[in-house]
Amino acid sequence: MRRLRVAAAVAAVAVLATAAVAPGTPPHPGGPAAERPVGGDGPAADGGFGAFGGFDDFDDFGGYGAVGGPAGQGGPGGFPRPGGFGTGRLRTLAGVLRQDRPGSGWYLVGGAHLALNLEVAYADHQQIVLRFPTARRVVSVLCGPDETYAPLGYSCGASVSLDEVRVRLGRNGRPADPTATAAGRYANFWLLGLVEQR
Repeated sequence: MRRLRVAAAVAAVAVLATAAVAPGTPPHPGGPAAERPVGGDGPAADGGFGAFGGFDDFDDFGGYGAVGGPAGQGGPGGFPRPGGFGTGRLRTLAGVLRQDRPGSGWYLVGGAHLALNLEVAYADHQQIVLRFPTARRVVSVLCGPDETYAPLGYSCGASVSLDEVRVRLGRNGRPADPTATAAGRYANFWLLGLVEQR
């Protein structure tokens, strides 16, 4: 009986070993997040779709999912490792957007916070417009209310071009006038984005 258990254990290990995913081999779609490829990481070997499922040779977000993968296959989050292919091509957009009281004007907070590659251009009754150095492509820009605005029912969303972010505010599912919106001296909307440099 003991020999049967040992033989079964050895067979199970052999099956698992043959089913293991080698670096560079797309795993089964149901695999854990750390094993799922998230983009191209090198020259296209499949007619333009990239070796790891990207769209072209310039898709530099390759590597393996949220945990990172083997050396040279992308770092945490699938982004290139320092010194790797594509390093330095992404630019971060970030800032803490604040208006101290209704009508006082929106600005990016300094001091304890850091604004990166963004500046407020103007605000009107529909939106807050911020500018940034012209990009080649936009990855994503996210906007979110802080712990003061969120319980009051405020939300925000960003519409983005290659050099501008237009933030619109809402409250309880309806549009909110940015010039009339303020929830206190320390209430913020957070902005974070990535663009590909030209």
